[in-house]
Amino acid sequence: MMQDKVLDNIVDPSIFPAQKGPPHASFDHWRQGDPVHWNPVNPEYTTPVPNSTGVSGFWVLTRYQDVLDVSMDQERFSSHEAGIVLWDWTEEHLEFQRANFMMMKPDDHKAVKKVVMPPFMPRNLKAMAPQIDKLAAEIIDSIASKGECEFVFEVASRLPVYTFCELMGIPEGLREKVAEYGNGISDVETRADHSADPMMGLIQIATELAEEKRRNPDDRLMSAMVNDTTLKLDPMQIAQFFIVFAMAGHETTRSTGAHFIDLMNRYPEQYELLRSDFDAHIDNAIDEVLRFTSTTTNFCRNTMEDTMVGDVELKKGAKVYLSYAAANRDPSVFEDPHKLDITRNNAKRHLAFGVGPHVCVGAQLAKMQLRALLKEIVTRIPDIRPSREPEWMPSIWFNAILNMPVSFTPENKS
Repeated sequence: MMQDKVLDNIVDPSIFPAQKGPPHASFDHWRQGDPVHWNPVNPEYTTPVPNSTGVSGFWVLTRYQDVLDVSMDQERFSSHEAGIVLWDWTEEHLEFQRANFMMMKPDDHKAVKKVVMPPFMPRNLKAMAPQIDKLAAEIIDSIASKGECEFVFEVASRLPVYTFCELMGIPEGLREKVAEYGNGISDVETRADHSADPMMGLIQIATELAEEKRRNPDDRLMSAMVNDTTLKLDPMQIAQFFIVFAMAGHETTRSTGAHFIDLMNRYPEQYELLRSDFDAHIDNAIDEVLRFTSTTTNFCRNTMEDTMVGDVELKKGAKVYLSYAAANRDPSVFEDPHKLDITRNNAKRHLAFGVGPHVCVGAQLAKMQLRALLKEIVTRIPDIRPSREPEWMPSIWFNAILNMPVSFTPENKS
């Protein structure tokens, strides 16, 4: 089995579907004897990702501390220089990508963060909680009486997209279109299969929405970005913000929700424990599932000078693969790391949302959404279970379930 052997190359979209997740046997092996591991070019990999020239060789970091240290050091390990994902971009597209909030230079990133952070502060999240609870209830209302549904797109993907629409001030009539494009852009390596490019669709919506917010400002995030007088973001930067929030604010919640249901079915004793006292266990359970699955398995950095990681010298311009999936299973930090344990006392030390200057600004919002949705599920359709083996997304980036039909005892409200 692929999951039991050490791989020669992890640039292979068939790995996750074949073993239902990242190549942990390889990560374990490298962490023990080759923790800064060179992954060469895979000559068999042909990327369908638009504007990419392929995937060059890179260094894989598998130790928790190395991933943490490199993430904190933007001076030597840049997220701006050559991109944050494995794919190498054309020069023109790299300039486009650099307008991305996640790829800005440190000073620009700090300035922009001040503008985008207010909706994600604890007081504002608390004020948003009733609306998130309402949306979660509506989603489960739509399927509870049926006894079956396709979980990923009928349930898990809807709440983060709807919450994104609320945050941005997107009219309700555009929700479904944003959901369609948001799902499409998150499925990076199958994007070419769509009849319309979801990125261009989101750019069009962002452009039209920005014009509306200039004419009619409100208290939503898109209006704050468009009308801020200090940053003066250009239209492409605003569109990139929109795309990043549509994607990053969506993929982790969608995938973690699906993984949660799948794992509770695979580990029924953990599900029974959760159901025995939902409120006592759910927050730690969410952190443990985030640690265990690491849905965004990696981001990349590029070295700005010759430098050392551990006892390995990396030359200037090297690509460094921060393996959150490997770090989250590092036994020096997490005891018995391949065991799912919703009572794990340090589960929240996971790096599933990144760490350092580019830690996900919506991490707490994502957890709120998952808690609201899972409470509705566990309370109303508690015997939910996959009705066949879930289908994994072919990817070198996301550990994601693409399709998961589920069945359950229909809710009877009569």
